[in-house]
Amino acid sequence: MSGDGPLPLEGVPPEDPDDAPDSPHDQPPEDPSQEWPSGQRVDENYGQAVNAGNINGGAHFHEYRDYTGEETTRRLRRATRVSQARIDDVLETFCPADARAYAAFKAELGRHHTGVITGEPGTGRAMTAIHALATLRPDVRVQEVVADPDARDAGLTGLVAKSAHSRLLDLTHLREPTHLQKAGVRALAEELREVGALLVVIARPREWESEESEHRARLRIKEPARTEDVFRRAMSRSQGSVCADRWSRDSGVRTVLEGAGPVHAIELVRTAERSTPPEPPLTEDDLSAWIERTLKAFSDATEELRDWFKRHDQETEFRRVLMEAVAVLEGASTTTVVHQAHRLAERWRVPSVWRTPISGEGLSSHLREIGAHTRADRVWFNRPGRGADALDYLWREHPDARAFLQDWSWEVAPDLDWQVRAEMARRWLDVAVRHRAPAPIESMIDQWGGKHSLMWAAVPAVAEAAVSPELGPAIRSRLYRRATSRGVSLHDRLVVEVCRVYGRVQPGTALTRLGHVADKAPQAWEESLLQALEDIAAEPGNHAVVLEELSEWAGQEEKARRAVVAGRSLTRILCQGDGRSGVLGALRSGEIGTEPVAAAWVAASSADPRVGRAVWAWCDALSGVGPADAQGAVVLLHAAGADQDFGLVLRRSVRRWRHVHEASAPVIEELWRVLETMRTEEEQ
Repeated sequence: MSGDGPLPLEGVPPEDPDDAPDSPHDQPPEDPSQEWPSGQRVDENYGQAVNAGNINGGAHFHEYRDYTGEETTRRLRRATRVSQARIDDVLETFCPADARAYAAFKAELGRHHTGVITGEPGTGRAMTAIHALATLRPDVRVQEVVADPDARDAGLTGLVAKSAHSRLLDLTHLREPTHLQKAGVRALAEELREVGALLVVIARPREWESEESEHRARLRIKEPARTEDVFRRAMSRSQGSVCADRWSRDSGVRTVLEGAGPVHAIELVRTAERSTPPEPPLTEDDLSAWIERTLKAFSDATEELRDWFKRHDQETEFRRVLMEAVAVLEGASTTTVVHQAHRLAERWRVPSVWRTPISGEGLSSHLREIGAHTRADRVWFNRPGRGADALDYLWREHPDARAFLQDWSWEVAPDLDWQVRAEMARRWLDVAVRHRAPAPIESMIDQWGGKHSLMWAAVPAVAEAAVSPELGPAIRSRLYRRATSRGVSLHDRLVVEVCRVYGRVQPGTALTRLGHVADKAPQAWEESLLQALEDIAAEPGNHAVVLEELSEWAGQEEKARRAVVAGRSLTRILCQGDGRSGVLGALRSGEIGTEPVAAAWVAASSADPRVGRAVWAWCDALSGVGPADAQGAVVLLHAAGADQDFGLVLRRSVRRWRHVHEASAPVIEELWRVLETMRTEEEQ
């Protein structure tokens, strides 16, 4: 884990006595309730060890879990609305509700670059927008611009929109858009139009009807595409038109699709693909057998559970409890499952089949009845996905049991080991996504966020929920309310960690919430805040938005705590990289322009006396490049010209760097020459 900032540079004394790194022993424990004794102690040490002959004065230990690894980031990218996997699904399955109106909209969008799709949620607005953007410019990346209903300007003011990527903007959750929010949308549309990028806005029809008049590309979707049409389209792309026609005529298929939505149709096609399609040429018997297999597999889970629940009522109702307990706790030890199943039964007032520890049949017989078994003294379902089916059935058929099951699961969490706890959080996330119900994740934030031992298991699930199209707005709003609440609690620390993770793929809304926590966070949390900001900035494409946001924080004198965090974070972010990566690398690749980086240098100088360290790091990087790669030096000069105080810091740092290094560097020498010329002109 990184320390409290960059180490002192070799041969360079601190710029002032306060510039020395803080001692880790000056920091209080992260959890004030856990005081460290004078001795050795490693608490909740997951997969880590300390080996030492003697440790004097006690050992301060803080577990650091890397939630921001590439696998986590890939998972978050897949969860977003415009991940490549989702775009591929749209291209394979999209079927417009009104083909003629859609064709006209798409033609107008291609000519005018901006368009508005209105309709109620669930009518296919997002799929329509993504399909239009992805097919009009198939080789251009599609990005989602996330509106933040909790921000006065919806997070759209000053948004960087220089690239030619196509954009999707969902305004559904801006129920009563303000004048400032509408102005932000218009400014974004105009900026994207200037760079030739495509933008599609989706919204409810009432709130944004006046805005539609400004866009010639308009489409109103009154109802979703017919389920039968979606099925035929998806099946044709998967298996060919002849096969799709035969499936569409089948009475069993029509019965399954009747009254269902388009998503149901797509899932039926996916099931058909998994049901071992026969090899061509297909006979009528082959097709009939394939359809029968698919329909059986498609309806098995629900029908089987419905029949199973009918058989286990009253005298054997405890088995229902046991099934749901295993569905939540799968992988836990047998003693844990049995004990917690009894606690759940008490909540539901269901009598146990075991009056005493040795009453009735043994555990194995009851597990067989619910389709589960024990392995290595842990409980597992026999079939993968059985637990998800059980939770879904309970959610649909017994809605009054939802809150009871969630409250019970939060209570039992402290008794579980780390892995089972994390899997429980994942299962609740999956339930929430499948049913578009934010309640389980909101409850997890409230219940686990206030407990240090549970908070960490919630972070990955909450972060993924925060970027998912099904749950994102509601979860981000809950995090915002926590971040802006009065006082400080561990819930605020949860917000920091969640934003640190999801901010890598959606930096704007994460930075808004981190700013509010920074206003009130205790000194002991500063390192966590700085690490969160560094991790967000480190993700390719995020430098511009992070530097601009932090520069704004640094200038907010009325929010002194936020300004301090911003200054230190800017210094550390500017220190990152070696000329090929970090901010310097982003400059060389054109990812970020000169102005925001120069402004960041000025902001860092005004808010952090340690900014000279970052200048020194840039001198190190620039010393190894030629004149053609000297853009970093140009940025430093821009900043020095814009701010006299930074100019003094820059001159002092470059002078000291030249004195320490015997070998001259052409770029540094030219930088020094220009700085001296600027100084002479100022004196005159």
